[in-house]
Parts: sequence; C-alpha cells; structure tokens
Amino acid sequence: MSDSTDVPEITTWDGMIDWLVDSFTDKPTGLVIDLGPSGYVVPRDHDEDDDEGPVVCAQVHMLADGVLMVRRSRTVLGRLRLDTHAVDGLELDRWFFEGHFDDCTAGYLFTRDVVLAADACVSWFRDSPDAPPLDELGCEYEFPDTLPIGT
Repeated sequence: MSDSTDVPEITTWDGMIDWLVDSFTDKPTGLVIDLGPSGYVVPRDHDEDDDEGPVVCAQVHMLADGVLMVRRSRTVLGRLRLDTHAVDGLELDRWFFEGHFDDCTAGYLFTRDVVLAADACVSWFRDSPDAPPLDELGCEYEFPDTLPIGT
C-alpha cells in the first residue's frame, strides 16, 4: 500500500477508528479505500499462487445510498469492477464468509454504519497475528472518475 493520502499520526487503535469514520463519511459513490502495510508494492510478476506470506489488507468500497462494502484479506485485494453500485437486495450488517468474489476476499460486509465499518477494519488489523503494527499501516484512496456530461 502506498501512502497516497495525508494521514495524521495515529497512535491508538481508537484513534484509527476515529480517523476511518471521518474518512468514510460523506464520500462519493465509487470511492475505494485500501488499508494495509505502508509502502507495500505488489511485485510486477505477482502470481496469486506465489507464497509470499500473508499481507493483511482491508478495502472499503463506497456503494450507493451510503452503503459501504468492507472486504478483508490476507493477500492484496484487487479492485473489483462492479457492474453497479446499487444496493437493492443487499443484506446489511452481516458478515459473509463464503467465496462470492473471484479473488482473495476472506470475508465481506455491507453496511451504512460507518463506525461498524471502521471497527471491522481496525479489528482485522489489531487481532490478526500477521498484520503490521499500527504505526506501519498505510492507506490509499482511489476516487471515481467523472464523465464530462453537459460540458
């Protein structure tokens, strides 16, 4: 994970939750936030079958109507190419562990509760023995592109 955003110095897990809640609030549909080891770069010849050891990561994708999709993994998460950001029919506030996505997702959650989403990310790092310590976490934002409609 590169450090592409200005992240304040965070010294406690509760401070990380507070910062994430702020980061998840009132953001545009399509925004993706990746969390993981600071400075981690996926090797160019990366193969999912490579045994590089665990790389504990989390990803939050902003969907429509204020719903956040939180995904967690022990390998670097790829960016999903969603065909829609609509949330009709999604079950909220329940962890799913079955392999719906064709990648390394090790659980996902849909929620409107930004505190729950932030706590889910923090607890994944805090409680994973393979996760980097708090002071070695990085964050990367990818904002959605806007089409030039009506210009």
